Amino acid sequence: MGISCKQATDYISKKEEGKITIWQRYQLWRHLAECYLCKRFEKQNQQIHTCITEHKHEDNHEKLPQEDKNSILQALENAEKDEA
Repeated sequence: MGISCKQATDYISKKEEGKITIWQRYQLWRHLAECYLCKRFEKQNQQIHTCITEHKHEDNHEKLPQEDKNSILQALENAEKDEA
């Protein structure tokens, strides 16, 4: 008996993190051979994982200047005073 789509999506998510066993990988492979919806989910999950991984390693993010941070903090403090 094969695994359900719910189990397959769980395995797909865990596979990206390297947290499934060889047996689970085999069960997933068999399920994906027959289920195009889970195959599509796997492809989308891989794309999301790739984007997150690439974004995490980018060091060239623009940072908000300190005076802009101070302006935002001041505006928040003023808004709190106005509410009180």
